[in-house]
Amino acid sequence: MAHDNLDFNIALKQAQKLGYAEANPANDISGLDAAYKLAILTSLGFDMDVNFDEVFYEGISRLNPRDFRYASEFGYAIKLLAIAKRSGKLVEARVHPVLIPAESLLAKVDGVYNAIYVIGDLVGNVLFYGQGAGPSATSSAVIADIINIAQNINARRDNAPRFIPEKTSGIQPISDIQTRYYFRMQILDQPGVLAQISAAMGNHMISIASVIQKESDPSTRTAEIVIMTHPASENAVQKAIKVINRLGVVKEISNFIRVEAI
Repeated sequence: MAHDNLDFNIALKQAQKLGYAEANPANDISGLDAAYKLAILTSLGFDMDVNFDEVFYEGISRLNPRDFRYASEFGYAIKLLAIAKRSGKLVEARVHPVLIPAESLLAKVDGVYNAIYVIGDLVGNVLFYGQGAGPSATSSAVIADIINIAQNINARRDNAPRFIPEKTSGIQPISDIQTRYYFRMQILDQPGVLAQISAAMGNHMISIASVIQKESDPSTRTAEIVIMTHPASENAVQKAIKVINRLGVVKEISNFIRVEAI
């Protein structure tokens, strides 16, 4: 979608044909598979017992080739990220598409490759990078596990790790996070529309960083605009979305994507 301007369904079929997406890709495209992995990594990384039901996840099916084009114009790439980070006494654990700076390391991870980006207090920034799907990568991982199990049985040893978390789950609700946001909207092409949208956002303490009108259709008298916000709370954004959707001058909020400064 990012490089060939393909629609989501076409890109998904190609990924399935190449063996990168499963025959039933629901868990992948919904973010569920990444959320399961994030729950495990969060438990290990922060020494806590994470309840999977507390991990927020959102998929990629709403993405449109236009989102990738517009993100690039703003200097961003779009990636599906699984994010775990400290937020005060709690830990954020969330999976969803994000806009990340195009020059960041994670923005360069393409195709079948996956990456885990770790920020440690002493080790600093560390990136683990490699193939995350496909026949060779998958079979290598499976065979390695089988050999490890066979060696343990042969040596009559139990090598299974013992994970005893220090604390119970302390996951921050998605409604409490603070980040920037990208909006793509279809609106009526007439004066005063932006003022109504700005008022709806302002009433919920959401500050607009930039607005660009991308395309217009004289026959329907509609236009497409892209809005980038300053940092705002998820709770406020969700409330503003409900108000904006009720505005007569807004045809639809085509997409909204969170923005992360990696």
